[in-house]
This record gives sequence, structure tokens and C-alpha cells, in this order.
Amino acid sequence: DVSGRPWLEWMVVLPNDQDGNSSLIAVDRKTGKTVWETKRNSKVAAYSTPCVYEPKDGKKQLIFNSQAHGITGVDPATGKVLWEYTNAFDKRSVSSPVIVAGLAIGSCGSGGGGNYIVAVKPGDDAKKQPATLAWEMKKSACYVPTPVVVGDLLFSWSDGGIVTCVKGTTGEVKWQERAGGNFFGSPIVVDGRIYAISTSGEVVVVKAAETFEVLGRSQLGELTHTTPAVAGGKLYIRTLKHLVSVG
Repeated sequence: DVSGRPWLEWMVVLPNDQDGNSSLIAVDRKTGKTVWETKRNSKVAAYSTPCVYEPKDGKKQLIFNSQAHGITGVDPATGKVLWEYTNAFDKRSVSSPVIVAGLAIGSCGSGGGGNYIVAVKPGDDAKKQPATLAWEMKKSACYVPTPVVVGDLLFSWSDGGIVTCVKGTTGEVKWQERAGGNFFGSPIVVDGRIYAISTSGEVVVVKAAETFEVLGRSQLGELTHTTPAVAGGKLYIRTLKHLVSVG
């Protein structure tokens, strides 16, 4: 019996959107026992990690991205699909969804381009309201890197090093500037600063604001395809040969 137990504390959720048989799976983190499994359609493998969405007047949901299903809201306790915007993507989804201004954001793309970002207003099953498209951004959108959110601003850091600040409520582009380099890792936000690391190992720091400002650049001297992490007041960066801790 798992009733009354906060699911975030004991559950591991596995998105298994593959070229073949696909499903969303939740397991007990201590035993590995399957709690629920939701079957999915298959198209191309998705590499997106779900995020948690908590409506102001509702229960928490898990948000998933895939080309086959678009953007989906799922009940984390049961695996029930609460809403879905199926026509979100015409290409593979690699970046993970984020929430800004009550909208679920996802992106899709390919190595050959055609990347774009979609913002969807989540559906409400109780009110029988379907999910609807809020806005799209098709110029210099991210494909592999996941966007970051600061307040009601969305920051997209594209694979080709173009950073875009978007008003989350409307999709208005506040600025779009070239930071330089190529990126596989995602940006992170620390104290109003956005950190991203290029594949050549350059750490680029940009101000998380409605005006573009590069705050600094540092060269690691090694290739890296990773996303930095922060813990205990330190920044951790994994290059191809080292783990770097910056205090």
C-alpha cells in the first residue's frame, strides 16, 4: 500500500520512448518493483527526461516529450495520461521539458537543422479542457541542450551557440545573440548567471536578464560534452579526462 506516501520520495520514473516497444515505467526505488507502466507509441527514440509540473489549483504532474506523443501530462501516482498535445513535434525530442509561466515547453530537431521550441498550455481533464498551443519559436532553437527558466523568462542555448531570451507568457523574443562555440551540454542557472560549456571546453557565463551581457569566459583546456552541476557552493564540471571542482 503506497497511499499517502509522497511519490517524489520513493519512486523512480523511467521514460522508455524507443524505436521499438515503448512505455513509461515507475518503480519503487528500494525494491525495483514496478508500480505502474503506461504503454506508448513508437516513432524514433526520445532522450528527454521528464519534469514535474504543479498547477496552482491542481495536483503535481509529470511532463514527457517525444515525437510520437508530443508533450504529455501524466499522473505520477497511477501513470494515467491526463492530457496530451500530440502534434507538438515533427522531429526527435532530445532536450527535456521545462515549465515557464504555467506552460510546458519542449523542443525537437535534428543534426541537419529544423529545430524549434513549442509552448503548450496544459489541458485540464476535470474541466474537459484540451491542451492547446501557446506559441512556437523556430529561429535558432535548441535541440540537444535543455532550456533554463528564470522567473517568467526562458533562455534557450542552441547547439550552435546562439542564446535566446524569450518572454515565457507570450513567446516574445527579448534578445537573440551569439555566444560562440558548439554545445551538447545544457546550461544551468546560479545566482542570476547562466553557465554553459562548449564542446571545446570553454565555460561561457551570461547574465540571466532581459538584456544580453557576457559576464565571463574560461577555458578548461579539454573537450567536454557535459552539463555542469552545483552542490555545496561548488561548481562541478566533467571533461573527457577530469572532474573539475570550482569553489
